[in-house]
This record gives sequence, C-alpha cells and structure tokens, in this order.
Amino acid sequence: MINLLPYETKRQIQAARINVILFRYIIFLGIAAAFLALACLTAYLFINNPFSFSNATQQNTSSSKVQSDSAAVKTNLATAKSILDQQVSYSKVLSAIANALPAGTKLNTLSINDGSFGTTTNLSVLATKADLSSALKSGFSNPQYFSNFKIESTKSSQDPTSKYPFTINISLTINKVAA
Repeated sequence: MINLLPYETKRQIQAARINVILFRYIIFLGIAAAFLALACLTAYLFINNPFSFSNATQQNTSSSKVQSDSAAVKTNLATAKSILDQQVSYSKVLSAIANALPAGTKLNTLSINDGSFGTTTNLSVLATKADLSSALKSGFSNPQYFSNFKIESTKSSQDPTSKYPFTINISLTINKVAA
C-alpha cells in the first residue's frame, strides 16, 4: 500500500501518539504519588498516636505483667545455670583416660558416676607387656585430671596366646576439673 500522506502530516500524527503515551504516564505517576502520600500520612498518624484507644489502667496492667514475666525468666535462667554448672561431661573424662593409656594397653573395666569424682576409682587395664606399668604411671601423672595414682596388682593371664596377657589393676582419683 502506498502512503499518500504528506510528510508534515505524518510527523504530526506521530507526535500526537507520543503525546497520548506521555499523558498516560503523567496520569499514572500522579496516581502513584497520591498513593504514596496517603501511605506516608497513614504511617505518620499511627506512629505519632499508637495508644490513642487504650486507657492508662491497661498500660499499668501490661507493664506489671511484663515485669512479672521478666522476673520469671530471670529465675528460670538462674535455675538453668545452676543445673549446667553441676553437669558432668563424661566424654572429657573418657578422653583424658584414653589419652593417658600408653600404646599396648587397653581399658578392661571402668565404672564411673557422679560420685566417682574426688574419690578413689579402680581401673583394670590389659597390657601386652608387664613393664607397661611405668608408662601407665607417667600417663596418669597429669595433676589436672588425676591424683593418687597407685598400682594395686599385676597379674599374668593363664592363656599364653592372648594378645593382652597381663592385667594391671590401678587405683586413682579423678579430679572434678576433669568433668
């Protein structure tokens, strides 16, 4: 199809279309600005007057409730702290005992509980050689975890094919710091 419109008329039609689009954008921006102004005004009113519909007795009641709740939380935290202070970490104790055992030994019997700390505890250790008792003594010489180390007895097993033919019975005191 051949366009027979003059050049100047075509330019005027294109300018009119652009003007319509720009007018729509201006209307849209005006509506958006009015919405933002209304939102800011509403927020300003709520921020400056938040308790306009509550009375003074409700405020006093709510503040005393908050104070009583905070006192209850404080006592609960104090109780939890005292419980955690009395907690015994057996993993630390077992790690300290395992680190004290020299190569060629293994723990045969161990019985510990909350009352074992600060009192004499008996351990039975299986050993590959009888002379590992001196290595046991040096391993349990850490005064932070253990004290009063004493070798009670060393026995030889009746089975010569056993990998650990010697049993060494020791007594020691596990310090409370170890837990």
